[in-house]
Amino acid sequence: MKTNQTFIIFAICLNFATVGVATAAAKEPTTLMCLPGELIFSETFDPNTVSHRWAFKGDFSLRDGSLHRTELYPTENRRVRIQDASFYNTIIQFDFKFSDRTTDIRLVTGSGGHYNSITQIRPNYFQVNTPSDRDAGFVPSHLGECASLSHQNSWHTMTVEYWNDEMVAHTSAHTFVYGSHPIVNRTREYLAFQFDLPGASIDNVFIWQAIGQKKDWSSLRDEVIATQKGRPLVPRTKEERVKYDLINVKSDLTRFDRTYQDLVALHESLQSSLHTTYPDAFQTHKQLSKQIAALKKKARKTDTTFKEMENAINKARKAEDEYVVSLYPDLQVLRSDDIPQHRFLSELAQLRHELDKNNNSQLRALVAETKRLQKAIELSYPEAFKSIDEAIEKRTAVRQSLNDDPAFQSLNKQVVEAGKAVKEYEQKALADLRVE
Repeated sequence: MKTNQTFIIFAICLNFATVGVATAAAKEPTTLMCLPGELIFSETFDPNTVSHRWAFKGDFSLRDGSLHRTELYPTENRRVRIQDASFYNTIIQFDFKFSDRTTDIRLVTGSGGHYNSITQIRPNYFQVNTPSDRDAGFVPSHLGECASLSHQNSWHTMTVEYWNDEMVAHTSAHTFVYGSHPIVNRTREYLAFQFDLPGASIDNVFIWQAIGQKKDWSSLRDEVIATQKGRPLVPRTKEERVKYDLINVKSDLTRFDRTYQDLVALHESLQSSLHTTYPDAFQTHKQLSKQIAALKKKARKTDTTFKEMENAINKARKAEDEYVVSLYPDLQVLRSDDIPQHRFLSELAQLRHELDKNNNSQLRALVAETKRLQKAIELSYPEAFKSIDEAIEKRTAVRQSLNDDPAFQSLNKQVVEAGKAVKEYEQKALADLRVE
C-alpha cells in the first residue's frame, strides 16, 4: 500500500516545474585570472533539460531544481561525475548548499587514471589540494586555504579557474586560494562532485573555455600570493596544523631536495625487494580484490552451473525493480530513450527506499529470495566469494609466519631503518617551518 510520503516523493519526481535557483541563466563569470571564452557545458538540473552526461543512481536525485545528495548510503562518500569530460584551460562555476549532515563538498578533476586537483569546501573554509601521482613523482600537496563561512541551507557560488599549471578557486574577490603545480597542467578527463554525507546540493554548473590570462595577471598574481601568505590561517588544532604542514613539507622535499629523494628511493627499493621476495605477505587490498574478481570471471566463462546461478540472481534483482515499477507505473515514463537513464535509476531507488522503510511485505519477500540465491552461489563457490577481510586475515597470517625467518627479518629491518631515516628528515624539515 502506498504511503502518503512515498506518493508525495513520486509526485515530485514527475513534476517538471523547476524551483529555486535552477532557473538561473549562464552569465559571464567573474574571474581573477582567466579570460572566459565559449561556454562548453551548462547544467541547471531542470528535469526537462538535464544532461545525459551525468552518472549517478540512488545516491543523488533531482529535487527543487538542483541535484541533491540523498539519504541512501548514509555513511559513505558519494560522487556524481560528468561523463566524457575533456577540459584543459577552463573556468568551472557552480552553486553549492550545505544542508543536513554534509560537512565536505569537493570538486575533483583527473586524467590518465590519476586525480590532478581537488577543491575542498567545508562550512568554515575551503582549500585546494593536489593528489598523488607516483608515476610522475608527485605526492599530495596543499596549494592553499581560505577561511570562508558557508551558511547552512544557503546557496553560495564557487568559481575554479585553470590555466596551464596555475589554478585559483574563489567565492569572492577577497576569498580565494591560488596555487601552481605541474600536476594541474593536464587535460581534465574526469570531473566529479563528492559529498561526504547526505543533505547538500549543487546547482548551476557552468564550464567555460579559458582563452587567455588577464593582461594584468602578472602583477595581480603577486598581489594574490602576498594576500594569501599574509592572511590568518584557518583555525585548526595543533595536530591538524602539523599534519597539514607536513603534507607540504613532503611535497616540496619530493620535488626539490635531492638528499630526500635519495633517501626515499633507497627505502622504496628495499621495500620493493622485500615485497617481491615475500609477495604473499604484502599483497595490497587492490591485488587481493583482483584475485577474487579473477576467480569469478573464470567461473563465469568456464562453469555452466555458476553462470546459471548468477543469471538467476540477476533475474531476482530485476524482479525487485519491476515490483517497484508495478506499484508506480508512471516510472515507465522515465525509461524513455529521450530521458537520461540516471533519472529512472535515481527515482526508482528513492521509491524503493521508501518501501524498505515502510517494510513492504512483497518487496521483503523478493529481497529474501535474492539473498537465498546469493547465499547458494556463495556456498557452492566459496573461493570466488571470499571476502576481502578473509583475504587480509590470510595475508596477515603469512606475514606473522615469517617472524622466525632470519632472511626476512634482516631485509625487513633494513626497510624499517630506511623508512625511519625518511621520517627523521621530514621532521627536521618540518621543525624549520614556522608553525603558528
